[in-house]
Amino acid sequence: MSFTDRPTDATDRTHTFWSPSYPLQPGFPNQPAYGILRDHSQATVSLVLGAIALCTGLLVVSPVAWWLGSQALAEIDASPGVYNNRGMAQAGQICGLIGTAFLGLGLIVVLGMFALLAFSAA
Repeated sequence: MSFTDRPTDATDRTHTFWSPSYPLQPGFPNQPAYGILRDHSQATVSLVLGAIALCTGLLVVSPVAWWLGSQALAEIDASPGVYNNRGMAQAGQICGLIGTAFLGLGLIVVLGMFALLAFSAA
């Protein structure tokens, strides 16, 4: 851009310096990058699914919450200084793990009841 092409006043809005895809600025060697930290959407979804599974008894969605929480944790750890909701991903992963354990225990109990029913009828 030459000197004559420069805008003459501050009302020129043809160029903005911020966009959602604007990269974060690097930090010092032992410090994280600075800039606007974003929420990881899979972390939020995993926490919501894990809470729904534990609160309502709909345990079928708990393995999905566990998987999404694990994926979100891996992505958050792979890119430090970009996402700020690592705790939500951990909570979603833990809720999904607990719900999956309850689901497994429930399946064992139901299969045991069917086995007892089959042996008592025979």
